[in-house]
Amino acid sequence: GIKTSQGRHVFGTCNKERKRLASTIKDEIDLIEQCFGRVKRMGSEMTKYFATLDEEAWTLVSCWGQVFSGLSSRRCIAASIINGTGEDIQIKSTKLLEGGSPCYSIPTKEFDSDHGVLHAGGVIIFFGWSQQPSLLQPGNVFMHIETNAFAADLAHNKSRDIYAEAFAGYELGFLEKSYDDNGWWAKYWLLIRKSDLR
Repeated sequence: GIKTSQGRHVFGTCNKERKRLASTIKDEIDLIEQCFGRVKRMGSEMTKYFATLDEEAWTLVSCWGQVFSGLSSRRCIAASIINGTGEDIQIKSTKLLEGGSPCYSIPTKEFDSDHGVLHAGGVIIFFGWSQQPSLLQPGNVFMHIETNAFAADLAHNKSRDIYAEAFAGYELGFLEKSYDDNGWWAKYWLLIRKSDLR
């Protein structure tokens, strides 16, 4: 399903470099919309497809702490899915089971938004954030993703509750699980493929 041969990319290698928030970004919706605008033009015919998308996911996470800082800080999750099955997968539902935002979808051009179908070679970044932590509110983020090929529950920190399972005929693997040392963000990359046992 990937249209161009991709150079070897280790997801998370871009995480070290702190990104500066562009002066054109006024709030969290600007940050998401600008990322959405760039990603929706990307397709698997690009030579540095994975590296560029990894950079986009990191920019979201890295700039997030500049949009909400100090006492108004909020935790976030960026979870990206690569469709390596060679066929369409149906995105059935995505939601935050805990958090303070909707679960935003930021797909590449290989996504049919009318039918919720991620075509072969397509990538989709899911992004969501917490409520503001306080004495009464821990400010957790817990994301649920369900497709016809797998289901996953992802947290903003290392947790026993993190769960990802491929359905019959598919294999699911984490290409990246990165967490902020202070518990403010998590960044995931998952690859869904057809199982050899089909």
